[in-house]
Amino acid sequence: MQQAVTRCYLATKAGGDEKSLIINAVGRDRLGLVSEITGYVISEGGNVGESQAAKLGNYFSLMMLVDVPENNLDALKHRLKSMTDMNATVFEATGDDSSGVMHQEVGYSGYFTLEGADHPGIVHKMTTALAAHGLSIDKLHTDQEIAPYGGSVLFKMKGIATATAPLAQSFDAIKIKEELADLGDSLNCEVDIEEVVDAHYEGSFYAG
Repeated sequence: MQQAVTRCYLATKAGGDEKSLIINAVGRDRLGLVSEITGYVISEGGNVGESQAAKLGNYFSLMMLVDVPENNLDALKHRLKSMTDMNATVFEATGDDSSGVMHQEVGYSGYFTLEGADHPGIVHKMTTALAAHGLSIDKLHTDQEIAPYGGSVLFKMKGIATATAPLAQSFDAIKIKEELADLGDSLNCEVDIEEVVDAHYEGSFYAG
C-alpha cells in the first residue's frame, strides 16, 4: 500500500482569461500516461505547473496543477474523461484572489517516520496525533513488506507535516516528538519526527 499527498492553495487568474485547475487522475498504469495528459493540457493552450504522481501496485495516480484558457476548459475536461482505463476529475478554483497559486507561509516543517508491526488503525492514530498539534500532512508515503524473520507484516510510513505561520504559542516541537515516541511505544513501532531545516528531505522524499 502506498499513498502520496500534496497540498496546493489555488485561486482564479486575474482578468478571467485563465483558470487554475487541479487534475486528479487514477487508473491502470501504462506507458505514456503523463505524456498523454500533459499533451491534452498543452493542446488546449494550457500550462503545467506543480504535479505529484505515484504508482500504486498496478495502478497510477496523478495530481497536477495547470492553468488553462477559460474558453478551452470544457474541451480539456472532455478529453480527460475520454481516456481509456483512467478516471480523471478536474477541480476548478473559485477564489477571488488574483495571485494564482497561493502557498501559505510555513512556520514548522517536520519529517516523520513510523516502522513496526502492521495493525488496523495505525495510519489513523498517527495522523490524528499530528493533527492534534496543528500539523497538516503535506506528503505521505506508506508501504508494507514481510519482515525478514517470523513472516509478520512490517508497516512503514514517512511524510512531511507542516504548521502554518505564525505558530501558536502552545506549539512545542519537543513535546510533539516526545508524544509521538510514546505513541510508537503503544503501537509497538518506532516513531520519530525531525524538523526539516533544509531542502534535503523535500528533494529525496521519494528516493528511498
